[in-house]
Amino acid sequence: MKRVRVGLVGAGFAAHFHADCYRRVAGVEVELRAVAAARPERARALADEFAISRAYERVEDLLADPEVDLVDLCVPNHLHVPLIEAAARAGKHVAVEKPLTGYFGEDWPDPTAAIGDVVPRDRMRAGALANADRAIAACRQAGVKLLYAENWVYAPGIQKMRRLLERAGGSILRIEGEESHSGSHAAYYRHWRTAGGGTMLGKGCHPLGAALYLKRVEGLRRLGQPIRPRSVVAETARLTRTPGFEGEATHYIKSGYEDIEDWASLLVTFDDGTVAQITAADTTLGGIRNYLTVFASNAVVTANINPNNLCTAYAPEASIFGDEYITEKIETKAGWTFPAPDEDWVTGYPHEMQDFVEAVAFDREPLSDAALARDVVAVIFAGYQSAAEGRRIAIE
Repeated sequence: MKRVRVGLVGAGFAAHFHADCYRRVAGVEVELRAVAAARPERARALADEFAISRAYERVEDLLADPEVDLVDLCVPNHLHVPLIEAAARAGKHVAVEKPLTGYFGEDWPDPTAAIGDVVPRDRMRAGALANADRAIAACRQAGVKLLYAENWVYAPGIQKMRRLLERAGGSILRIEGEESHSGSHAAYYRHWRTAGGGTMLGKGCHPLGAALYLKRVEGLRRLGQPIRPRSVVAETARLTRTPGFEGEATHYIKSGYEDIEDWASLLVTFDDGTVAQITAADTTLGGIRNYLTVFASNAVVTANINPNNLCTAYAPEASIFGDEYITEKIETKAGWTFPAPDEDWVTGYPHEMQDFVEAVAFDREPLSDAALARDVVAVIFAGYQSAAEGRRIAIE
């Protein structure tokens, strides 16, 4: 049996569910060989929890480990490209959490500036695309794979949608999708300089990535080449900075973002004239809202990733279900809820790790690859420019 040895960089939320999903891979032997994190005590705790043999205090030591084949980056966005480049130089295949990259003020003269408030969006766009191209070039030159961790591509609902659309044989005319919830728990996300963008980047990348993937698949099936995004019109807002919200005594939605938007909408036009409408928000109560609907010429298909009604529950008081997990980002366990029997499975994480490990073991490209990762960055930063300038922007 083929074997792939994994090194995790980061020991937080994403690293935990990645580690758990690697244990569910079938057909390839996966060994969680090493972990490194900025806080060594967290690396050691993750190593103990998942029987990882080596906990490094420095990322450089993990990258130098000859018994690591695949480096999985579960770190804040501003660290993605530097670590991709370092891993590629070390000859390691690289899995990187979404988004691939953003703009982090690298070329802005004031290192203390709230860059989301002052940097022109066309400059951001050029910087983000340069970052994406650096990462892709580093992996290409080193002959290693860049595995883009867009779990929506792998979600069972999206893959069932793909199969239904392929069997139907019609053309995709319109796609509508959304990811939204009540706000991120990560401290780095509050600042453009470390997040690389706001909710359009951090949330919108998911439904956008799935939409781009489905149009790519359709193009390959019908035309022999991908159908790609051509232009975008977008709008953004800071809804938690509005007077009405700020004047309320009690807030159930997270706020305090320094210089990022908390709502965004994209209208993407593809080179075949079809469209996708994408919404992203950090201002939605009731848990995560993740869905994608495809309106084809001969069918309509919806994937309800979150919430879904595989399990429903009611409790008159929040304490009744005790410490039993319900679902991510929900504010209360009272009332009707949608408990997740296997949240990782529904959102595609085990399938993502399966594909990544197979791509390394059998030397093939993953479903979610570098080209998709770059297209997501290209569309979103064209969207930022569109929102700032009030006009349609062509995709590079």
